[in-house]
Amino acid sequence: MTVTPLLKPQTAVLETVTRHPLNFYESPSWFTTELLRHVPLSGVIGEPCVGMGAIASLLSVWPYTKQMWTNDIDPHKAADYYLDATLSESWANFPDCDWICTNPPYSDFAAPIIKNAYQKARVGVAAFLLTSFLEPCDDRADFLQQHPPSLVIIMPRFCFRKDKRGTRWATDNITISCFVWDKRATGQQIIIRPKSAIAGFYKNPEQAISQERAEGIVRAIAKGELCNN
Repeated sequence: MTVTPLLKPQTAVLETVTRHPLNFYESPSWFTTELLRHVPLSGVIGEPCVGMGAIASLLSVWPYTKQMWTNDIDPHKAADYYLDATLSESWANFPDCDWICTNPPYSDFAAPIIKNAYQKARVGVAAFLLTSFLEPCDDRADFLQQHPPSLVIIMPRFCFRKDKRGTRWATDNITISCFVWDKRATGQQIIIRPKSAIAGFYKNPEQAISQERAEGIVRAIAKGELCNN
């Protein structure tokens, strides 16, 4: 299968009018903390679309992370590798890992990255994707049929960017969910997370909590101080 490389020439445009370059949207901290409340990742963890390190920075303080490696196609980002994660040959260069945890670019790039990640990870994959990723489109229908997610955590909507006028924060047409493929699981589960139940929830980047507070939530989860209610 031929996959279009992620890195393509971009036309300079205002980010409020069109999608961000390379489909880059930084994850809010509560994406990662909510995942850890339900799935205690452990061992060696890989982050193939590290961006500015929103996920990796929190996994690095998670006490069950043994080691991490990071990748990003953008050479201006801080990462261990700079490879196109949509291409299967790139993954041969990544170290072995127990888990892949990432928020990949959406559009046509998510499916090849998830399929590559599933083949690489010994234990499983946790990825933040549009909930519509469950739709059996041509680029992922066979994969989803053979490897349905063991857990889907459905999140409230987050405003990644402003509207076309640049005057207010706007949500996408569909919310993000955390998809988990745990190769050890024998069943499937869906969890609904209202914003009232999410520690450190914020609606848009302007309301973001501090990194120190987010790391404190990670440590509290590890100590069992935050129950799943």
